[in-house]
Amino acid sequence: MQELTRVELMPRDVGGHQPRSIAGTEAPRTLDEVRALVRSATTARRRLYPISTGRNWGMGSSMPVTDDNVVVDLGGMNRIRSLDLEAGFAVIEPGVTQAQLAAVLRDTPWMLNVTNSCADTSVVGNALDRGDGTFRSRVHDVAGLEAVLADGSVVTTGGLDPSGRYHGRVAGPDLTSAFVQHNLGIVTAMAVALVPRPQTVGLVHGRIPRDQAGVALDAMAGFLRRGNPADGMLRVRELALVPSHGDWLLPKGADPGLFTIMGPLFGSDAAVELAEELLRKALVEVEGAEALRVLDAAEVRPGDPLYARSLMAQGIPTCLGVRNALGVSSCDQIDEGRMGFLALMPLMPTNARKTEQIVAALQTAVDAHTTALMVEWNLVSTHMANGVIQIFFERGAPEAPYRAHQLRNDGNCLLRGHGCAIYRSDIDHAAADVWSETSTASLGMLHRLKTALDPDGLLSPGRYGA
Repeated sequence: MQELTRVELMPRDVGGHQPRSIAGTEAPRTLDEVRALVRSATTARRRLYPISTGRNWGMGSSMPVTDDNVVVDLGGMNRIRSLDLEAGFAVIEPGVTQAQLAAVLRDTPWMLNVTNSCADTSVVGNALDRGDGTFRSRVHDVAGLEAVLADGSVVTTGGLDPSGRYHGRVAGPDLTSAFVQHNLGIVTAMAVALVPRPQTVGLVHGRIPRDQAGVALDAMAGFLRRGNPADGMLRVRELALVPSHGDWLLPKGADPGLFTIMGPLFGSDAAVELAEELLRKALVEVEGAEALRVLDAAEVRPGDPLYARSLMAQGIPTCLGVRNALGVSSCDQIDEGRMGFLALMPLMPTNARKTEQIVAALQTAVDAHTTALMVEWNLVSTHMANGVIQIFFERGAPEAPYRAHQLRNDGNCLLRGHGCAIYRSDIDHAAADVWSETSTASLGMLHRLKTALDPDGLLSPGRYGA
């Protein structure tokens, strides 16, 4: 690696985080080039911070956690190494986007667990940071990994062999999860579990009065606990909290008086029909739920407000939703657009009383900082939701980014006070969130593991580090 001079990374970050300085950039395109880069960096004691496509919006975009790293852009490593259409696995590199993998899966028995973000986001990067898809949390898509360690050696996990073939989980310890939300190596390939293409995709949609959010969550959790005969992840989303005074900003189409129940129901015609019947029965006490619809996702046409959601429910990634919400014509404009946003991601209860308490506490913080936010509950299990709280601000307005960050920090404290731990962090809080939620003994184990594999701390310093 050539000698690099320190330069400042431009603040291309929709979240308005403090810009980090970087020591340079590298863009390897093969596994051997990553290995050579790591060995050279070890000799020169250069710190490396890998990114995939850099579209980690609201969490820091493409910026590293700490200053003076060489940013390793893996977007050029974009090969689909193998595709097993019998078992339902793809082995892909970090630069492979949702759009790229979904295109290859078209007209096959399998589809991608698509996220609600841009079609050009990385499948590997999002899964390693525990993003959520339409079918399930993407951490469940991670079947095995290939990673380069700090000494330049290559390890594989989970049944992914050194030749890039995936055999399924094999005997012995599986260290795959050790590379999720950590900084032990540079992941250069992932075996991704695909989703069987169902006979029917029903798209659940209902707009419900805001004061029914807790009751609706409780009812939907009960529906899941009693058994959903279909598959797919249901969401309560678009619950907007706005200040009682001052200027504030929300995405286009947001209505502070309503929230949305949404999600796909995957399965046979009979399974989807039964799931709809049971869901309606579960929501019978929820005011406004009688207007809930279950649409055939394949029949939603362009121009319908639900068209983008219908595509994603069918495993087809699209940028329509994010572009319309943020008022941009290209996702390349998001980090430089008028609207900024931050993301705060706590584990949230689905109990009605606790939900109402949390929403009331967040409303107090919203009023204090005169900044709006939207809350989403992704029902990833029968008793818990992955929360996604987006805080919006006008990037050019005086003090608006500062108020947004203060709201994010206060919201974090309020949520912890209600027992809501953080499950995914931005670049300002990744290390602190690990420290605050992990026992002393576990921190010691993480430290020993990091020290053994990366004794000089050269790989992704600060990223979920102990």
